[in-house]
Amino acid sequence: MKRFISVFLFTLLLAGSIHAPAFADDPSCTFEADGSITCTVGGGGDGGNVGGGDDGDDGGEACVPGQHLGYEVLSYDAGAGTCEALLVYQDNCTGQMIEPAADEPDEIPCAPGNPVPPNPCDELSVSGGGITCEAYAWDLKANVRFPEIYLDVRPYPATLVRWDTTVRSGSMGQASGSDGKDYIPYGGGSPGNPREGDWSDLRLILTLRPAGMLYLNLPYIGDFPLASGASYTFAWEVPSHPAAGGGPLAGSIAGLDELPSDMPLFVGYGRAPYRLYWELRYLVYESIKECFPGPNANGRYNCDRGTGHKEIVDYEWRRRSQGGEIPPSAVRNLPASVMADLNNDGTADAYWDNNLTLRRMDNAGSISNPLYQRSWSWGGTIYWAVREGQGQIGWPGY
Repeated sequence: MKRFISVFLFTLLLAGSIHAPAFADDPSCTFEADGSITCTVGGGGDGGNVGGGDDGDDGGEACVPGQHLGYEVLSYDAGAGTCEALLVYQDNCTGQMIEPAADEPDEIPCAPGNPVPPNPCDELSVSGGGITCEAYAWDLKANVRFPEIYLDVRPYPATLVRWDTTVRSGSMGQASGSDGKDYIPYGGGSPGNPREGDWSDLRLILTLRPAGMLYLNLPYIGDFPLASGASYTFAWEVPSHPAAGGGPLAGSIAGLDELPSDMPLFVGYGRAPYRLYWELRYLVYESIKECFPGPNANGRYNCDRGTGHKEIVDYEWRRRSQGGEIPPSAVRNLPASVMADLNNDGTADAYWDNNLTLRRMDNAGSISNPLYQRSWSWGGTIYWAVREGQGQIGWPGY
């Protein structure tokens, strides 16, 4: 049987899927003039029972202990406007799931009011070098640099018209960066005398992971993607003469000292899409509670489906973590040059990594041959000289 839930309820559940009490406001992210992305997240512990749930045994709570039926949203299909959700029993005071109330999830109609997933960044800054997330609540500033991506080239920096010219995609690894705090006394304790609600070993981790292939654009060759390790052989039909679209001279480009300074160059580019993910890991000092039959001292029930009450029997550190993706839509003023629209639906879903390094390879495809070994990096730009057919290829040492 299909069960139905309102848009309002779905929004509440989506917001509650990350149960970190320090998250009070949606993140606000802006692309700065210097090319960086800065994100800010409001909130943070205000003391008391941050991270824990007060069942109100002292009678001072704002909620009535017990449980209610609700949905835990497992996935959302934007095209169909439906969610896969599991009916569960939830604690009235904490919103935490107590136990499932169904064996299988239902498909229900839903439409979240804000499709941007939450993240802990108050300030997000993106530059050519990487992405920085600042979380004011914990005074954390995690930075992850765009990983170096490689394009292996031959012959380079010059080739001949109608000569076999080869490019090969090197590695596209992932990169991570983090910041942390050893202890946050949300419950009012200390490392040697913790109290319920205290946090320890807090780590905010940012990770950039490849979201596709290496994309190249070369004059007269066009656009083409390269999977990791794949190669492509082509030939230019015209030299890099100004009349054929040749651009800057070799002497004006740092690192092209092997070429005559007055030799014009073709200009292309290479880049790879990456997705940004965040993870917050921490330990929370929590009470261990067991369910006992009957009501508590205040005559209230809060466990075993309203037939028992909880009592604290011990305390322990428990591992907690949240995480998710930070899409380009979470960043204000993000320039189009950084937005990667992989499915061509008009919405950016990844970030372009322009940290491209060109590595020269020999005829056997080796990049470690000392006779040929050299690398160049111009922030994603690719310069290539193409000589007339009767010219001589300038290999090092010849």
